[in-house]
Amino acid sequence: MGFFEILGLKKRGLTLEQVRREEIKLGIRENQTLAKLEKTEKEREEIFAKGSKIKVASRRRQLARIYDLKASGVKTLERELAVISKELTTISAIKLALERQKNSKEGLSRVLNTVDEAELMTLLEDDKVSQEMYLEKLDSVLSTVTEGAHKISEDLGKEGNEVMDVWQKMDEGEIESFEDGLKIADKAVRERERKQSEMEPE
Repeated sequence: MGFFEILGLKKRGLTLEQVRREEIKLGIRENQTLAKLEKTEKEREEIFAKGSKIKVASRRRQLARIYDLKASGVKTLERELAVISKELTTISAIKLALERQKNSKEGLSRVLNTVDEAELMTLLEDDKVSQEMYLEKLDSVLSTVTEGAHKISEDLGKEGNEVMDVWQKMDEGEIESFEDGLKIADKAVRERERKQSEMEPE
């Protein structure tokens, strides 16, 4: 079952388990795409390095063409990753809203009936719509079905904040070594996961 099939089910018996399975599948897709991106970036850098050492114009021209192809591939994969990230945000938001509805069938249909697939596809594929802007849109749609609960965006889209903070501190020299940064990031993520598990209902 694909991402838009999940949304298209509407009232036809979508379960929270199906949403969770789609979230896992999207996570696998994200990892695979990231691996392809890293491989393509490495190949692009190797071609550039090779071209800088070769002085024969015909060989350089050949390598320049290959470099252009790799650079285009990087851009395509980056765009694909951005779409997957938005899809993951959507699935996570729907899952969260459904959990707040206590998985009632009425709650399921009410959540999914607020989603306009055509509009969502446009937002997903629009490079000008950032992750933050996309989350705000989801928040305005899905928070209407959480019946007074705090905003979806307060619980979603912040999964990487701890690591982002560590990287920022490394950039600024506040954390000097890679090893220290990794330890601090791991500790922060473990602490967040511990707090989340304590908040989950029995």
